[in-house]
Amino acid sequence: MEKISRRSFIKSTGLGLTFLASSAYSNPLSSLILSNKEQNSIKLDYVIFDKGSKKSEEFAHKMSILGTKSYGIEKDIYEMYRDIIKPTWKNQNSAIAGLTSYETLFVLQRFAFDNQMQVYFNIEHSIDDSYTNNKLNLANEKLENDLKKYNLTDALALNLSSYPQKKIIANKNIVSHSSDFSHSEILYSWIIAAKKLDKGELNV
Repeated sequence: MEKISRRSFIKSTGLGLTFLASSAYSNPLSSLILSNKEQNSIKLDYVIFDKGSKKSEEFAHKMSILGTKSYGIEKDIYEMYRDIIKPTWKNQNSAIAGLTSYETLFVLQRFAFDNQMQVYFNIEHSIDDSYTNNKLNLANEKLENDLKKYNLTDALALNLSSYPQKKIIANKNIVSHSSDFSHSEILYSWIIAAKKLDKGELNV
C-alpha cells in the first residue's frame, strides 16, 4: 500500500474538522492505520463496490486513496470472478473487501466457500435518511467506536485498510448519524480472506 500524508487523505476524502481534532488520529503517520504494514493485519488485494450506489462508490474511492485497488460491479458478477477474483485467490494470502448489496455479498460468499476462503468481518448497514443502523455481526471494538464518531465510509475505510487477522463475533446494533442526506438502502461491509489467516474467535 502506498504511503500518503494525513493531510492528503483528509483533503481527498472530505473528512471534517472533527476528524482533524480527534486524538485517535493525532499520532504520527507510522502509528495510524493508513498503512497496512501494521503487524497481523489483513492485506487486501481488491475492494469491491456496486456501481450506482453512492455510499459503495464513496467507500471504494477512499480505499483507493489509501492504496487498495478497486473493482466496480454493475450486473455481471461472474465477469469479475473470472477476471479478478479467481486469479487473485490463487494466492494463499489473498483477501478482498467491500461495501455492497446483499446479492453481491451472497454470490461472493459462495465463491469463497468453494475456494477455502471465509468472511472475517461483516456489518449490515440499514441507511435511512440521515442515520444508519449498523448491525455488527463480525467486527472489532475499534470499528464499533469509530462508527459512533465518524461517518460510515470514513470509519470503514480507516479500519478495513488495516484490519486484524481475527474473526471477532460482535452481535451488536449501533445507530450512527450522518451529516449528509442519503436515500434508503441496505449495504453490507465485509472482508473475505483465506481460512488460514484465522487465529481464533473472540466474543466482544
